[in-house]
Amino acid sequence: MSVYSMFSIPIIHYEIENWDVNKQKILQALPKDNPEHQAPEDEGLITDFFVNAKEGNNELPSYADVVIDIIKPYLADFTDQRRVEFTDMWHQTYPLGTDHPVHNHGHSGWSAIIYVDFHPEIHRPTTFYSPFLNPWSGNVETFEPPAKEGDMLLWPSTILHEAPRNRSKVPRTIISYNLRGKVDVVKRELWQGDPIRKVYVKRDASNI
Repeated sequence: MSVYSMFSIPIIHYEIENWDVNKQKILQALPKDNPEHQAPEDEGLITDFFVNAKEGNNELPSYADVVIDIIKPYLADFTDQRRVEFTDMWHQTYPLGTDHPVHNHGHSGWSAIIYVDFHPEIHRPTTFYSPFLNPWSGNVETFEPPAKEGDMLLWPSTILHEAPRNRSKVPRTIISYNLRGKVDVVKRELWQGDPIRKVYVKRDASNI
């Protein structure tokens, strides 16, 4: 008998180095107390996604330069220096009682999350849903990676996932973005023609 593993779904897991310093850089760059960042259908959820997604807005948010500068070495490793582009970027803060229901990021290529303010002892990581039913039970299987603060995950954008409800009084803050190969209409080309020193970061094979 032969058994073939036809399709695998990777989740790439990086640990951002020097996180204490980089966390402060990101938090200082994020916008503060903007009433437009109140999600319309999720009372309490704070996000600039809807502002950034307005028709005609072809720019990444102001904090994107700070984030990109921090994650460039990891993306250089991930993409193997392929030319890729950010299509969008946003931040979300989940106070007590807020969540983000099951969704995907469409056909944008790769999606990512950076856990900026996240405490695994009180916060749950992203829950991912298999696109295949279990052939024995017919159930939908889920996976929660062992994420911690300062981790960055990347996965195929079509994969369904959710942010579980925050049941702690401590807010949970993330940054998310989408990447795709070079096309005509994008907001930011990653490498912009400049050579990037390739940095190899250890990947935990159990998360791929």
